[in-house]
Order: sequence, then C-alpha cells, then structure tokens
Amino acid sequence: MTKKRYVCTHHVSDSGFTLAETIISATLITILLIFTMPLLKLLESPSYSQELSVLQFFTFIEEEINSAISVRVINENLHIVDSNHREISISKYGRDVRRRVDHQGHELLINDIDDFSVEIENNILNVSITDKNGEGYNKRVPVQTGFQ
Repeated sequence: MTKKRYVCTHHVSDSGFTLAETIISATLITILLIFTMPLLKLLESPSYSQELSVLQFFTFIEEEINSAISVRVINENLHIVDSNHREISISKYGRDVRRRVDHQGHELLINDIDDFSVEIENNILNVSITDKNGEGYNKRVPVQTGFQ
C-alpha cells in the first residue's frame, strides 16, 4: 500500500501593505492624534496654584483684621489682638509666612515667597507679597480708626 501525500501550498504575496491596511493605519493614527493634542495643551497651560494661594492668604488676613481689637505693625511683622485677647503675629519665616498665637505654634499660611511686607498708612493696611517667580501681589485692607 502506498501512502499518498498531500502538500498544502500557501501563496504568500510579496507586494507589502495593501491599500486597505494603509487606510486603516492612517485612520487609527489620526484618531490618536485628535485625542492627544488637547492633552498636550493641558500640560502646557500655566499653573494658577500660587496665585490662588496668595488670594486665599489675603482673604485670611482680611478676616483676621475685620475681627480684630487691635492691629499693629512692628518690624515688618503684623500683630493682631483678636476678640479673645489672643496676640496673633503674622511674619515671614524663611521662604514662608507663618501665623503664631500668643508666641506659640507655627501655622504656615503661604509657601515659596521671596518677599513679604506690611505697613499701615492712613488707616489702611498694605500687604505685599513677591512669589518665587518674581510676581508681585498687593492687598489693601481698611483698619478701624485708632488701630495701629
């Protein structure tokens, strides 16, 4: 008995990519680019976190002043006596601004600043901050007559 052998031949084309494969590839690349371009723009957008920190700091200072019994500036430090007769000092500490109550504690109010200054003129408290990028911010808060 003789065995018959069958050979299956598979014809492989050497022509490369077909037009259909090229169109599918181009479509997928286009879809990926459409979705990644907005994401890249988000990465390049400026950060407003420092500006928001400064605005929050100014709001905090304004609330402290509005509820104060006494406000003074001594050696570029803001000294406030609140309604509970606690002495609150707000001063620059390294590259931060801190708040202390009755000369105790250490609460950081804002970080990474180059300059912090306060002064009272004509019953107006002027608070100035320069951040690490050199951006300057000012806040003017009215102080009740007799405070200083």
